[in-house]
Amino acid sequence: MQNAAQIEFWNSDTARNWVTHDALMEAMLSPLGEAVLNALEPAQGLRALDVGCGCGHPTLSLATRVGAAGSVMGVDVSQPMLAVAQALAESHHAEAAPITFLQADAQTHAFETESFDLVFSRFGVMFFEDPLAAFRNMHAAMTPTGRMAFCCWQPRAVNPFMMMPAKAALELLPPPPELPPRAPGPFAFEEPEYVERILQDAGFSEITISALSHPLVFGQGLTVEDIVERLVQIGPIAQMVREAPNDLKQPVRDRVIDAVRPFCTSADGMTVEGAFWQVTASA
Repeated sequence: MQNAAQIEFWNSDTARNWVTHDALMEAMLSPLGEAVLNALEPAQGLRALDVGCGCGHPTLSLATRVGAAGSVMGVDVSQPMLAVAQALAESHHAEAAPITFLQADAQTHAFETESFDLVFSRFGVMFFEDPLAAFRNMHAAMTPTGRMAFCCWQPRAVNPFMMMPAKAALELLPPPPELPPRAPGPFAFEEPEYVERILQDAGFSEITISALSHPLVFGQGLTVEDIVERLVQIGPIAQMVREAPNDLKQPVRDRVIDAVRPFCTSADGMTVEGAFWQVTASA
């Protein structure tokens, strides 16, 4: 099965923990999705595809933008996340486009040819085992005048949300296995030249990759201890802490608390700068 590891991962406890803390994650990520939607400029009446739609919040925003005359499909491999998305869609207002959610792999799913005017993704396209095949599949599903926009992470080294907790945890824990460069995961698309080459080979044109900076605000209203507790469930150190010996789990938490405390306030939670790529292209 293509992408079997990712399909298993996004239907595991990780996905269920994400669902539990959906509101927390959405508060942090929503501004980035809205920025990319602004770049895509969805017009009323268009047909749109949201790739890696997760819990469906950006899908609903996309549906509002294309209006009742348009249509939106959200596709994801995660059943727990899609259950949240479906519940959200049932309450969206009448002026928005009808939404269909589909549990499928966008790399291999047989979309109807030329069925979408827009393809959008908020951090949902870095997990393909064969990204070229995935983007060729998406390209085939787009109309000749279709447009695509997505965002992805710049390197881990310039993203303290990922680096800072991990560095603190590594003071006590062994490093996780090193992933091959460009392996499926959050940082698979950290190299803009690599992303551009994939899109060109997949048939896209007018490719623009621009730096997008935005503060990541995580855990507004929570104590620093509560913020770290969420990080060890859904953040970049979740697997490290889950696999740590029991006698190290709390000491690791304590190290992470010390590391993130300077970036936390009682009102705003943890605020760190984030660095991303915003990618647009034409079919």
